[in-house]
Amino acid sequence: MASGLRVLPIDSSQRPAPLSACPSPESIAFPTYWYRLPDNADFLICTKCYEDKLHPTPLANLTKCDYLDFGPTVEARCDFNTPRIDALIRQAIVSTDIQPLCSFAGHRLAIKSCSGVQGIKGGNGVKWFKPSNDEIPGFVCCEACYEDVVLGTVFGPNFAPYWQEQGVDQVWSCDLAVPYLKHCLQGYGRRRDWNGFVHAGRYRMSLPTCERGVAVLASAKKWYNTVRPSPIPDMDICEACYLDSAGWQEGVAPCFMQMTISPHDFLSRKICDFRNLPLSVCSDMLLAPRTFDKWHYLASIVLSKPSCDKDGIIDGEWYGLPHPTDPSQNIENFDICAACHAGYNQSANLGHLFRRWTYPHGTSRTCDLNPSGPRYVQYLTKWNRMYFTRNPTPFIDYVSRISSLSTCQGTRSLENASWYGDKDASLLICPSCFEDIVRGTCFASAFPLQRTQLSTAHHCSLYSSRMREKYFDACNQNSLDSLLHFAAQREQIYQQTIPFIESFQASQSQKLEMLKAARNHRAASMGIAAMGNAFLGGNPFIHAYSPGIQTLTIGYEGIRRSLLNDPQRPRALELDAQWKEVE
Repeated sequence: MASGLRVLPIDSSQRPAPLSACPSPESIAFPTYWYRLPDNADFLICTKCYEDKLHPTPLANLTKCDYLDFGPTVEARCDFNTPRIDALIRQAIVSTDIQPLCSFAGHRLAIKSCSGVQGIKGGNGVKWFKPSNDEIPGFVCCEACYEDVVLGTVFGPNFAPYWQEQGVDQVWSCDLAVPYLKHCLQGYGRRRDWNGFVHAGRYRMSLPTCERGVAVLASAKKWYNTVRPSPIPDMDICEACYLDSAGWQEGVAPCFMQMTISPHDFLSRKICDFRNLPLSVCSDMLLAPRTFDKWHYLASIVLSKPSCDKDGIIDGEWYGLPHPTDPSQNIENFDICAACHAGYNQSANLGHLFRRWTYPHGTSRTCDLNPSGPRYVQYLTKWNRMYFTRNPTPFIDYVSRISSLSTCQGTRSLENASWYGDKDASLLICPSCFEDIVRGTCFASAFPLQRTQLSTAHHCSLYSSRMREKYFDACNQNSLDSLLHFAAQREQIYQQTIPFIESFQASQSQKLEMLKAARNHRAASMGIAAMGNAFLGGNPFIHAYSPGIQTLTIGYEGIRRSLLNDPQRPRALELDAQWKEVE
């Protein structure tokens, strides 16, 4: 748990409303209510899991509820939504003894969380497990999933520690992070069918990985579409994504069918639609037996709309928010495309908050929920809070305050800019970072400078995770003294390092452009010389030895060596290391 954790007082007489979903394996980055077990304050139980798993049982009064704020750079996830916990709850209810559950919680906290399908390098203390007799070649699971999933089934004795040590530079990923394998382990575990799991595991691991946005030959994979209530036009789902999202669900899988690829389409290329981000979000929320019809309706809308493109959409269908202080006006500079509106807002039953609007013909806009957007992470974090808490006010207020502000420029110095902060300018906060981090905290109105324009050049102090954590600690300590002292020292190092680094980087960029121009000039001259030699009946391959080409080659090599062997590079690297120590 973060050292800067704040535990805020709550009314213990009222049970907080549960979150709309359990934040696991996804995490959340906003203060909310958490339940905690006796003697295991760091083992978190979300309000959704408390409501579903503990409140209806005699164990309900054994936990304590707190409103926890982990700070601006820390995310939290629920530790309670696992098969192992479910088994321990059943055991505790029967035995009226909660100690095994509490003991496991303490043990589990010492184990590193699963790193998912992206994997983790060796040397991080992760222990790995595998089927005892290697029935599924190449299958490994991390210790966290072994404890949370495997030991929550009857298949615990079928696994053993992996004998091979992971190399420091090797990246291994946990195969139980693959949804189909995780759910099959539980499903076949309930039927005590180990051979069934082995067969399913071997098959799933034989399938090629699906990569977002990558087109593959239609003949290289099996493809699926819905058949109930009807096929979705233009939907192509690769087999791996079908299995991970729908194939393991007995009430959903029969609604899909493998598509027949005609021989003349074998060499065509397909992109899996389940890697389409708004459709993926929609599927995470709704692709389940009870909500399948709604998923089918919204998935059809997502795929019928222009793709959410980082390069923008011309004459698109856009959705925005009414301004909280003047509902007759829309919040400016905030647009969500039709595909994301269906995939995010309508899927989460939040579509009524947004309204459609239009721009003049020929206008190109980029969706603010596109991952390439400058505020994608901030908007998504606030949107998640709205989704989990069902409270739209913080999201709407945030968007209305920040959408028209310039994004933080980091270490770049700005003249005639507005700042929050102290008078000596050792700690200055740009309006964007003020809205992200400072507004609503105890020192928001305490800074002498309150969006004050300064003619001299300055840079933002609160763009980095380190400085945001220090500000959060200052709020917890109710004192800015330590933060201001560190900021003053940091500013001195900034002045000693960043100007030189930026000058070096500008010089390198200029030389790189010169190198590109010299390379293009040389290539063009060689092409012209080759055609001339061939036209005159000479050898088109000896043009590189002509005096003109040799001169261009010497110039090109000179610029390249100057770029690679710049005498200022060691100094720039040294200063960059100094800055990184305090950044």
